[in-house]
Amino acid sequence: MKKMLLSAFALALICNVSFGQATAKVDPKDPAYSWDFTHIYPSWDVWQQELKAYSELTPKFLEYKGKISKDPKALLDYIKLSEKAGQIGSKLFWYVRLQGDVDGKNPIYRAKQQELQTVSIEMSKNSTWYSSELATIPQETCNKWMSEMPELAIYKHDFDDFYRERAHILDEKTQNILNEYSRSLGAPLRIYNSLAIADIEFPKVTLSTGEVVTASPAVASRIYATSNNQEDRLKVANANREYYYKNRNTFADIYLTKMQNSVAGSKLSNYPSCLEATLSGNDIPKDVYLTLLKVAQSNVAPLQKYWDLRKRALGLTKYYGSDAAAELVNFSRTYKWDEGVSIVSNALQFMGKEYYDSFKQMLGPGRIDVYEKPGKQTGAYNLALYGVHPYVLMNWNETRDNVFTLAHELGHSVHGILSHKYQPYTYSGSNSMVAEVASTFNECVLLDYMLAQAKDPNEKIALLVQAIDNVAGTFYRQVQFADFEYTMHTMVEQNKPLNADIMAKVYGEIDAKYNGPGVEQPENLKYSWPRVMHFFNYNFYVYNYAVSFTASNALYSNITKAKSKKEADAAKERYLNLLKSGGSDYPINLLKKAGIDMTKEESYLTVTSRMQQLVDQLEKELKAIGKI
Repeated sequence: MKKMLLSAFALALICNVSFGQATAKVDPKDPAYSWDFTHIYPSWDVWQQELKAYSELTPKFLEYKGKISKDPKALLDYIKLSEKAGQIGSKLFWYVRLQGDVDGKNPIYRAKQQELQTVSIEMSKNSTWYSSELATIPQETCNKWMSEMPELAIYKHDFDDFYRERAHILDEKTQNILNEYSRSLGAPLRIYNSLAIADIEFPKVTLSTGEVVTASPAVASRIYATSNNQEDRLKVANANREYYYKNRNTFADIYLTKMQNSVAGSKLSNYPSCLEATLSGNDIPKDVYLTLLKVAQSNVAPLQKYWDLRKRALGLTKYYGSDAAAELVNFSRTYKWDEGVSIVSNALQFMGKEYYDSFKQMLGPGRIDVYEKPGKQTGAYNLALYGVHPYVLMNWNETRDNVFTLAHELGHSVHGILSHKYQPYTYSGSNSMVAEVASTFNECVLLDYMLAQAKDPNEKIALLVQAIDNVAGTFYRQVQFADFEYTMHTMVEQNKPLNADIMAKVYGEIDAKYNGPGVEQPENLKYSWPRVMHFFNYNFYVYNYAVSFTASNALYSNITKAKSKKEADAAKERYLNLLKSGGSDYPINLLKKAGIDMTKEESYLTVTSRMQQLVDQLEKELKAIGKI
């Protein structure tokens, strides 16, 4: 039962959190552009009272120990208690967290988090027995109880999921031994964070202008996007990668140890492989991962054509990865907040009344924190808080990219609104794979709308480049990382030797396979793979981005390329039903019901065909203005 008995801090992760400058004329603290926390609690006094009530639930969990395996009513009551605690804990947590994210310099939020954490830890301790006792109930008995108690039958998917994974649950003795080693098993990540974050130092570089810069990721990104000097871009890129090359043996040892731990854990839990152990949690077939790799590897031509177009448009004799952000045309346009909202709003009317009405809810007061301000969290995210409404964090800087970010985050918002409306609490959240479909789908809608509205040829080119870069970064690049991760784990499972040079060789070969001979490979490029923190933080995570992106493009194509209005409306309805489904089924099943089978090769061809169409259109536009 995935949503039962988690601390408030763990519950925070279930609340559909999706992570992605003020103008001089607008006060960023104006309530019209800020979150309203009274929608959660009217005051800190009420929060404190709720914390007390939450704390009083803690001893109640132990009252059911030894009872749930004998009495279906006790099991149901326990689940209801757990859900009550979950909802209260989430509200308590996010009332603090959201305020901290827009006022991070205020120490009160850290103190309040510590108060809540103390209670949550005690609650978690009082509920550790639950899974073990639930495992003693035969599935036939649980099914019988559900047939006799409709209220219990609501949790059928949760129970089925638990029993599906029961064969991989470790016995209490083994689990206790592993718990003793938990700090040691977490050492690779701690050491990586020290090496790659806390202790990292990037060298200084002198540019052709005489400016001396530190080759940090932020500075490097700025130079790639703004410098017209290829040598400067390459110099900064090489300097940025130098730290990883110098520490190549340490990074390799950390990753090897992390993989060995993961492979050992998957064997201990009776999984055929580490990949299958990771995918099993959401019942995702291994074929989904392997089919993704196969289709991407077989359809790299549009990506490689894009790099060649960029090389020609920029007038370069050699093309490097550090040239990928250089502007192809000189086009600049700013978007005031109201203008950005209007563009997204007009684009999304395409989705019909129920979707658009849900979208308009987010334009009400207190739901979006718009502008940058001191102490505010950077970036953007959406939080769908059950029983309240979604909150969206933006840092509006008037760029086109921000307009797309707004559409992206509001896609998450509408998903949350519909899931919460149509699903019981236990299924109100959603798997990250489906969540990112909801957000990237809106980017497809917005792109086509803005392209149709664009009159300036340079604006069309800028929009096409943004769209192509999105496919390159969210599909091809993530598949490239997934390919490397799969190859590495397979080599560990086959007891093949691995060291820094072997890892670099594999990474370099994979990079060349996707990007082609037209992109130069500096020697230290192949040693730069440790920059991808996901390799060290998770097992087999990045493929999610590519699958979600593929699914959203395919579902959008089902609507826009339908042969009739009736077929288009049916495709929209299936998509809406996906958003309404929350976590009521496994992600692959939900996507299949929506009209896309992610186990089939043809499903992935939609995004590669889209890439080809966009690149061909870009080529046409560049020829029209004489850039190539």
